[in-house]
Formats: sequence, structure tokens, C-alpha cells
Amino acid sequence: MLPPAALHIARDPGTGFLSARWQGPVPEVLLMRHYVVLLAEAHRLPGGHFWLLDLRGRNWPSPRFEHWFSHILAPRVTDALGHPVFVACVLDAGHAPEANGPAAEASQRECATHDLYTYFFDSEDAARAWLRHQQQHYHTPA
Repeated sequence: MLPPAALHIARDPGTGFLSARWQGPVPEVLLMRHYVVLLAEAHRLPGGHFWLLDLRGRNWPSPRFEHWFSHILAPRVTDALGHPVFVACVLDAGHAPEANGPAAEASQRECATHDLYTYFFDSEDAARAWLRHQQQHYHTPA
């Protein structure tokens, strides 16, 4: 079970996006569990191909987590939900060095080989616009 204050998951009724927001730093093991819960919610709810993740309140994960996400979780996500899946991540300015670093870039490339596309944004408006664009081109909007 997840601590209630650690993660908030919702489906945006207007867009169908699966939205997740972290309320503070999260230990890596718990963060992995959070993503498994996100996958379960995406599978349960319509619109599960479009994830809006607000990472601004959360710590940046380790390269170990990024490897787990891209090599273990990404194939599970697309196997469970179908292809493609789009993940828009809203970042804090403090995340920029890691988000632009080699581990994040390698993770993004590996995820793309599984048809899971992660992109980083500095505003929620830009992230939502990108997800809406993907909906229009790959799926019928909710």
C-alpha cells in the first residue's frame, strides 16, 4: 500500500490523461512500486496510453531506477496497454542537469524501442499540449 501523501493519481475527465503527482522525495524502492501502481491504474482506466507525471515535488531517480524503468517497466507497460504509450514529465528547474544527462537520454532511447515515449517539460501546459497532440495522431481523445 502506498502512503497517501506520497503520490496522487487521477484520471483527467476532460482529456483522459492518467495524471500522477508526487508530494515529496521518494525512496527508490517505493518509487518503483509507485510506477507499478500507475501501470495498474492505466490498465484499468480508459486513456491509459497518455501519462502526465508531475515530478516537480519529487527527487530525481538514480541511474539504477532509470535502467529499471527503461528495461523492465517500459516493455511491461506496452505489453499491458498496447502501443504506443506517451509519458509527459513536468520537471522542476533543479532536475535539468539529470534530465539532460546521459543516463536520462539512454533511458529515453531504450523506452522508445518499446514504443514508450517519455519527454520532459518545464511547464504543465506544454506537457498537456504535447499529450493532446499525441492523442490526435495516435488515438481518439477521451
